[in-house]
Amino acid sequence: GDPAVEEITLGAVQIVSKLLGIMIMMGSFFLKMPQIVKIVASGSVEGLSPEAIYNELPLYSSGVIYHLLHGFPISTYGEMVVVMIQNVTIVLLLWTYQQPSVKLKEVVTKTLQFIVVCYLQFNLPKRMRPVLAYVNVPLLLLSCIPQIKTNAQQGHTGTLAISTCFMKSVGSAMRFFTTMAEIGGDLGLLSSYGVSAFLNGWMVVQGWMYREETQRVLELARKRRAGKDAD
Repeated sequence: GDPAVEEITLGAVQIVSKLLGIMIMMGSFFLKMPQIVKIVASGSVEGLSPEAIYNELPLYSSGVIYHLLHGFPISTYGEMVVVMIQNVTIVLLLWTYQQPSVKLKEVVTKTLQFIVVCYLQFNLPKRMRPVLAYVNVPLLLLSCIPQIKTNAQQGHTGTLAISTCFMKSVGSAMRFFTTMAEIGGDLGLLSSYGVSAFLNGWMVVQGWMYREETQRVLELARKRRAGKDAD
């Protein structure tokens, strides 16, 4: 092929990749924002699982640290930084509003645990670094497969936010492309983005397949609630 044409094509791919990276980063500002606003507005963390909140921190820190250690451009992982800051904010709000009040021992323990985890992630021997990227795959499987199974068994998707699944699936597919374009064939990153795009896409398909039954189930639940309120 013509080297000039190849160069223009490569340049175009890079530009598209950078734009997608910026779009994903902008979108990530809205990922946890509704949760933060809800907590602040209500002055409550009722119904939130502290463990689930704590467990999300190392997931995002491993992604950020992996990219930092390799010196990858911020356009390939900016949203991870944004979501990690939002997660830290939610932890601080949890400690502010938790009833009964959170014990100082828990605050110190959880803070130290996170610092130690980040320190270990940062200081992994070079040959062990791919672990930081691969660790997302089992975590994704553990979080998505039970939901997919439940949807199939029930024949509806209940209150599952299909729009969030759609955003995650599209975001992961975009990230797959930007990783190929700007980083290359990083198997750990590509496998985690590929698995995420596939599993979240599967839930979107389920949402579409079961949409009528889901509507019926939610309508029944609404009527039941209305009946209880009337009593």
